[in-house]
Amino acid sequence: MNRTLRAMIAVLFLVVLLLLAGCLTYSRLFETKQPFFASIDTMKESRDMETHPISQAGIARIVRLSASLNTNYITVDTHWNYPGYMKEWIDAIRASGRSVWFRTQPNEWEDDNGSTGIMTPQQYEEAERQFILAHPSFFQPGDIFDPCSEPENGLYWKARYGNTWTDDAPNAATQAYNAFLRDTTDVANASLHQEGISGVITTVHSTNSFIASSPSILESQTVRQSGYITVDSYPEGNTTNPAAAARVRVDELNRIENLWHVPIIIGEMGYSNSVPVDDATQQAVLQAEFDAIAKLPYVVGLNYWVGAGTNDSGGYTHIFTKTPQGWTLRPAARALAAFFKEKS
Repeated sequence: MNRTLRAMIAVLFLVVLLLLAGCLTYSRLFETKQPFFASIDTMKESRDMETHPISQAGIARIVRLSASLNTNYITVDTHWNYPGYMKEWIDAIRASGRSVWFRTQPNEWEDDNGSTGIMTPQQYEEAERQFILAHPSFFQPGDIFDPCSEPENGLYWKARYGNTWTDDAPNAATQAYNAFLRDTTDVANASLHQEGISGVITTVHSTNSFIASSPSILESQTVRQSGYITVDSYPEGNTTNPAAAARVRVDELNRIENLWHVPIIIGEMGYSNSVPVDDATQQAVLQAEFDAIAKLPYVVGLNYWVGAGTNDSGGYTHIFTKTPQGWTLRPAARALAAFFKEKS
């Protein structure tokens, strides 16, 4: 065998090795070393009650019930404007041995709680920096800090670019939107680093399913920086059929994975968000969906929305029911706990 042929064989062998290494790297994206993100959302109590706070004992009861479902995270959704109330939730979650998933923002972003005006992305990022620097004790390694959950709901985009700002994307509006997602992670990282805090996950950016499914809107650079797609998703509509609900759920997740080929976190999932359902229907539908999701290796986290809630406070998804004695579990909570245990 002459020298040229030997060199060609060596090069070919190296190419094959590189291709195999690439395939292994891709397959390992979904064989995560970290635990599955298993979370219960507290929005209806930690955010909606922030101007009329519930007691520390009431917070502790909700947190203990959330922790009993094999979670490793519990969310805090309190606006940045109420750090005292936020801290009560953080302290209760720490006491339960769970990490905090921050799904928070300032009142001014969506003009909540009587706020008025239009907050710009630059103003938001400065408020984010000031919030972190003012409250470094709120954060610990392993926490998730979503810098702005569902940022597309901010009033700025329509005020600056019009109601159809996502049409004909990519455009100036969607470019600004993506820059905002990336910049808020950079602000969080820099601020936490300034305070000597490491290990907080700042790359979880929940968006609605329309954004997550639209490569003309969501930029590949944004997805690369994050390493995840985090989607807040309620595809079931008015269906009460378990098989149909599971099918539309899996179809949506597969469609998103086929676009991006990165791990997916379900930032919000709950049933039913559209129509009131009885306990048996809720349990049957969620059981079917959890069974289907369990077979999808690229799903690496799920935040159930919500734990404590009522039929009169946004959707009908709550899996805790208020009684005169306190909160109790609806039957569907057992299905969620079993799913989280399987994924742990």
